[in-house]
Amino acid sequence: MRGKEIRVKGGRGEEMGGEQKRGEKRRLDERGGDEIIEEERREKEEKKENTFHIHPDTEGILSVKHQLEKGACKDEVLLSNLDFSERVLRHNPLNKIMTLQVKGQWQCLTIGKVDSVIYTVSSENDQTRIDCCVYCDEDMIKDSDIKELHFSVHSCQDQTKSCFTAAKDAIRVKHQALKINCNRFSITYTIKAIPDRIVTIETKCNFKLNYVTAEALLKAKCWMENEKPNCHELINCLDYLVEIYLTAAAPISYNCRFILHGNKEMAEITTPTPGYNQCMKQYIVKCGKDSKVSIYPPFA
Repeated sequence: MRGKEIRVKGGRGEEMGGEQKRGEKRRLDERGGDEIIEEERREKEEKKENTFHIHPDTEGILSVKHQLEKGACKDEVLLSNLDFSERVLRHNPLNKIMTLQVKGQWQCLTIGKVDSVIYTVSSENDQTRIDCCVYCDEDMIKDSDIKELHFSVHSCQDQTKSCFTAAKDAIRVKHQALKINCNRFSITYTIKAIPDRIVTIETKCNFKLNYVTAEALLKAKCWMENEKPNCHELINCLDYLVEIYLTAAAPISYNCRFILHGNKEMAEITTPTPGYNQCMKQYIVKCGKDSKVSIYPPFA
């Protein structure tokens, strides 16, 4: 009998405890829901404040920068990337058919009205980069979706086959998403639905010269200093070749290929081959420890 009373009493306690816990859970859910709603409201307001429905041309970008400076913006990365964006898009027809996103140290601005073509400017390893995403209307990417204008915001690192040409060649096979990586630029073409997979193409740094001369090598070095400023070892390799072509009596100027190695990547310098029966001479130029450059086979 006593066991029965204990059982009944325990049942009531469990029931009362369950009701109390459910009540507390309801109050937590209500309070949590309010907090979530408030957080979403703040996010919407912040996004609205950072969105500008104007064309990302010179006038539009400078007006946004003026508003930021009036508000005492201290995000130097954001202001610097805005300046970079203005230089790249100045007098570029792209600024009428795109939306620009500019990332700073702790915020991101959106400038534009177009949802189908989005360019994002950001900083990575103390260098500015541009990433583009183009949303295509059909269920597969079409040849007409890939426009040379989309690639006009960067200097392609492959002079033998541009990244635009590589994209055109790749689209001969049907794809739902295609991404091209070219130095500090990338562009992704994708359908609006979630694609099954993304095909990625990585370009290589190739210089195509009619003749190898000291002047042509200096031009390649200038490009490298502007577009790959952190590749000090590759720049040292070019310096080494420039010195050779300034001092050698009669250095080889055509039908040759130089493979440069440094900074964990390679670059190539090639010239046209005058005839099918002629064998192209190939040299490896490598920057090793203490920035010491060597060439193999030894340059005659």
